[in-house]
Amino acid sequence: MFLTQESGLIMGPISKLLGLLLNGIYELSSNLGIVSIGLSIILFTLVVRLCMVPSMFKQRRSSKIQQYIQPELNKINKKYRNKKDQESMLKQQAEVRELQDKYGVNLTGGCLSAILQMPIFFGLYNVIQNIPAYVNKVKDLYIPIADAIQKDSNAFDKLSQYKDGVGTLKVISMNNSNTNTIIDVLAKFDNSSWEAYKELLGGNSIDVVNAINENMNQINDVYSFIGGINLATAPGFALTAAFIIPIMSLVFQYLSMHATPMQGSGDPQTEATMKSMKTMMNVMPIMSFFVTVNVPAGVGLYWATGSLLSFITSKTLYFYYEHADIEKIVEKSKEKAAKKIEKRKASGKKTFAEKMAEAAYGQQPQENTAPKSNIANSRLKNYTSSTMKTQNSGTVKYREGSLAAKANALQKFNDNNGGKN
Repeated sequence: MFLTQESGLIMGPISKLLGLLLNGIYELSSNLGIVSIGLSIILFTLVVRLCMVPSMFKQRRSSKIQQYIQPELNKINKKYRNKKDQESMLKQQAEVRELQDKYGVNLTGGCLSAILQMPIFFGLYNVIQNIPAYVNKVKDLYIPIADAIQKDSNAFDKLSQYKDGVGTLKVISMNNSNTNTIIDVLAKFDNSSWEAYKELLGGNSIDVVNAINENMNQINDVYSFIGGINLATAPGFALTAAFIIPIMSLVFQYLSMHATPMQGSGDPQTEATMKSMKTMMNVMPIMSFFVTVNVPAGVGLYWATGSLLSFITSKTLYFYYEHADIEKIVEKSKEKAAKKIEKRKASGKKTFAEKMAEAAYGQQPQENTAPKSNIANSRLKNYTSSTMKTQNSGTVKYREGSLAAKANALQKFNDNNGGKN
C-alpha cells in the first residue's frame, strides 16, 4: 500500500508528530549546511531520550526505595507463602499495596519507559519507510523526477514493472495522476537502483533521465551515512557497511540492559521473577539485532543510538543514587506519599490497582464489618453451617433460595420420578 503518511487511528498521529519533529530538525541542520538524514535521526533520538529522562530518573529512585523496603515486602510474602485461598490472596495484595502507598512506589513502574519506546519505534519506522512524506525538503528533491515520469508514459510503464537487484520491489496498480505514489516508489531507490532504472529507459525518456541526473546525487547524499550506508534500505545479512548498524544495536542494547546490576531479594518468588527478567535481558539484544537487520537502516540507527544513550543515562543515574543519602530519599518519598493518600481519601477516589482488584475479585471485605460468606465469587465449598440449619430429625434444611436448596429440590424431583426427567 502506497503513501504516504501513516493513516492509522493510533500510529497515524504518533508518526505525524515524530515526522514533524524530524522535519524540524532536518530543516535546522540543512539551514546550517548539513544535509544528512542520519544526523537528523541522531539528534531526534537525543531529543526523545531527553524527554524520557524524568521517567528514567523516577524509575531509578523507585528502584532504590524498593531495595530499601524489600525486607518488609519479604515479610508479607513469607506470611502468605502457603496460603492460596482467595481471602489470603486479597489480604496479601492489600498489604503490598499499602506498603507501596506508604513509600510512594510502584513495583511495576519500571515497565513505563519500555512501553513508551515501542510506539516511538513503530512510529519512526513509518517515517523512515517514507521520509519524503514527512520531511519537506527531501520531498522537494523527488518532485522534478516524479513530474517528468508523469508526463512520460514509457518511463511510467518501466517504473511500474521495475524490480530492484534482488527482485523484492514490484510496483502494481500505480496511479499516474498521483505524484505521491511515484515518490513512494522512488524513495526506496539506492544508487544502484537509479542506475538500473535509467538503463531500463534506454535512449528514451530523456527528460526523466535528465531529472534523475540533476537530483540523484543530492538524494543519495541525504540518505548516505558513514561509509556510504543508505538509511532508507534494510542492511540484510550481507557483509556491507550497513551491517555495522545491527551489530551496534545488539552491543548497545546489551550494555543498556545490563547497565544496572540486579539486587538479590532473598524471597523465592521474587528471585524467580528476577530470573525471568535476566533471561529477557539476554534475549532482547538478540531480538533487536534481527529486527534492525530487516528494517530500514535509519530505524536501526535510531535503535542503536537510543540504546547507547540509555546506557549512559542508566550508568549516570546508578552512580548518582549509589552515592545519595537513601534515608533522605525515602523520608521525602514517604512525606509526598502521605499527602497523596490524604488527598485521595478526601476525594473518595480509588487507585487503579484497587479498581483492578475489585474487577477481578469483587469488593474486598472490611475487617469486622462483613461476614466471610459475603466475599465475592465464593465457591460452594465455602458454605458453612451459617448457610443451613439442622433439625432434630437429622434432615438438612437448606436456606431458601440458596444453590444447595435448588440442587436438593432437583434431586427430590428426580427421585420422585424414578430418576427420569
